[in-house]
Amino acid sequence: MPTKAVFKLRGWLAALPVVVAFLCSYGELENDTTTWAIGGALFLAAMAVRIWAQCHLHYRLSGHKVLTVTGPYRYSRNPIYLANTAMIAALVWLMEVPWLMVPTVIWCALVYSVVVRYEESRLSANFGERYRCYMQTVPRWFGLRDTRAGDGAQAGRWLQGALWVEVHCLLFLILPALKELVV
Repeated sequence: MPTKAVFKLRGWLAALPVVVAFLCSYGELENDTTTWAIGGALFLAAMAVRIWAQCHLHYRLSGHKVLTVTGPYRYSRNPIYLANTAMIAALVWLMEVPWLMVPTVIWCALVYSVVVRYEESRLSANFGERYRCYMQTVPRWFGLRDTRAGDGAQAGRWLQGALWVEVHCLLFLILPALKELVV
């Protein structure tokens, strides 16, 4: 599958383990309290990272596109994909198939690695030397470097919009609840 196609289908491709977990009953956990406590905490933490990133990215909040280097983008060039991976792993956990979490993380890493390479070439073309410098100072996935690039107080004013944009993520919790009711 060509890189551009993977980019366009990234959400569906990354979510395949959720479909597998929904359909799978092999090796299910049966401790609902622990399952929902751990899975819910991981899901909400991932959602918080998505909201934090959205406060700085403004991707679906405004039409003006700028290179984002503040907030979680000081530590990772791809915090939303990291959060998505954690969110998908949490959903797999919530569907009571913990053995599928490792293959889920590996699958997401493969999908998002292809996507990120495609995005990096586009961002490099759009933002030029500024983006290439950013690539050299901030790790692709995660790291301990902090590039304090003027983390503005402006992020606070974007919080309400970011919360609204990311609220759809809560709908994903319907799947494990539905599986619990059906099975």
